[in-house]
Amino acid sequence: MAQGHGSSSGDIRVLVERLLELVRSSHPLPCDCLRAVEAQRVRNYELESGLLAIPLLGKSRITDGLRTIEVEPGQILIVPNARSIDWEQFPDREIGEYVAIGIHLQQSLLESAQKLLPETVAADPGQISAEPLALLIDPFLRWTEVMQEGRRSLALHAIVEVIVRLHEIGHLGLLRIPRPSLASQIRKLVAGDPSRDWHSEEFEERLGISGPTLRRKLAAEGTSFRSVLLDARVGQALHLLLTSRLPVKTIAAKVGYDSVTTFSKRFTERYGLGPAQVGRRWAIDGMSVWRGLLNGHEHAEFLRSSQTVFGCCCSSS
Repeated sequence: MAQGHGSSSGDIRVLVERLLELVRSSHPLPCDCLRAVEAQRVRNYELESGLLAIPLLGKSRITDGLRTIEVEPGQILIVPNARSIDWEQFPDREIGEYVAIGIHLQQSLLESAQKLLPETVAADPGQISAEPLALLIDPFLRWTEVMQEGRRSLALHAIVEVIVRLHEIGHLGLLRIPRPSLASQIRKLVAGDPSRDWHSEEFEERLGISGPTLRRKLAAEGTSFRSVLLDARVGQALHLLLTSRLPVKTIAAKVGYDSVTTFSKRFTERYGLGPAQVGRRWAIDGMSVWRGLLNGHEHAEFLRSSQTVFGCCCSSS
């Protein structure tokens, strides 16, 4: 089996093409497929778990309040665990589109990886960072292969291998599973049914705590029930805007808003841009973009760039 550091340009080409095929497929995937045709900046994007993101076209700039990095094709972004980030996305200058996939590191994946590693999990949550994708070429090739075959359980095994390899090269914070905050538990419940008319009493019953205790704990976390409910709803809306082509009116209804105007106001207050700005950034004819990418000069240029080990651009925010 070829090792990641010895990956050839042919391996990288195969991986890129397979990832692109997955993104453009109509089948549901256990990852986010992000596409945009204009630059956009989403601030205060609340991640409920760690994240691995692979830009295929264009580049990303991510800030978590401590560090800022840029990630381009040929790299993988590593967000070790839950945190709030600002995420900027810049389309490829020649193709005119930004494309990336994002894999959320759910607790079950991390627990499976922990069983394979005897080392003690680091207390430090770790920093956002980037690594050359070539270091992980083998498990990602397996992941795309079994995904194309519809073998989801084996796909999970491949992601566990990715996590283990990242841990072995120093990303110890990946396996740190912090106890979920009360706000996080509420957001998770709301995300499962964002259009529901939620009331505090329902969470008190489900979480086994009293109303005063719920309010006191949320205040200690620097938030309130109303704010958490709002965050959960607009967070689900952001996910739909980034990963689907549903109109804003439909998304507003799906996350519990009868008024598009009210929804747009709340969304803008939370993320710094309106939902229509996110929705209108999708390419109209995605297939023509793919044909342009996978044939001719653009493809050759992209493959050459993907073999470069790009350095991180780090600074204090």
